[in-house]
Amino acid sequence: MHEATADELEKLLERIALKDQSALEQLHHRVAGKLSSAAMNVLYDSDMSKDVVQETLLQIWFRAGDYQRSQSEPMTWMSAILRYRAIDRLKCEGIEKNRRDQFERFQECTETRALDTPVTHLLTQELHRQLRGGLTSLCTLNRNALVMAYYYGYSRESIAIHLNQPVNSIKACLRRDLMKLNRYLSC
Repeated sequence: MHEATADELEKLLERIALKDQSALEQLHHRVAGKLSSAAMNVLYDSDMSKDVVQETLLQIWFRAGDYQRSQSEPMTWMSAILRYRAIDRLKCEGIEKNRRDQFERFQECTETRALDTPVTHLLTQELHRQLRGGLTSLCTLNRNALVMAYYYGYSRESIAIHLNQPVNSIKACLRRDLMKLNRYLSC
């Protein structure tokens, strides 16, 4: 397939703005290679690069109507979206790694034989049972959002993108379900 011209890409973006799925498929075939290369240059990871390209195409689907040729060339605009997605991914990965490292250091500091008694073991098991029960009482989407936020440390914006939901819905869902989980654990 030949390399797409700026005019061809602009026409595809115009069709995508009208929610033409075949235009998105055509755009994918024409630019996925370049976007993948750009993602690899930032992320140095094939799996993350593929994810970021998919996230970029999804964002193009939703934002194609915002594109203005007077502001930039189509490939420049799409590459900028990809770059921001890739940088966000690096930040999230770094934050997640820091959280895991901090948790491991915390566990190392708090692990002592004195705390490992039959009573503390039973209390811990009971708390885990209650937490599992509370989480399973939530619908899958809400449970995933809660776990992504409070276990993995995802931002509301990242959760909204991953679950394909509006950010305000995620905020309300997290607040409501955290209160529901708190009530469940208080019983």
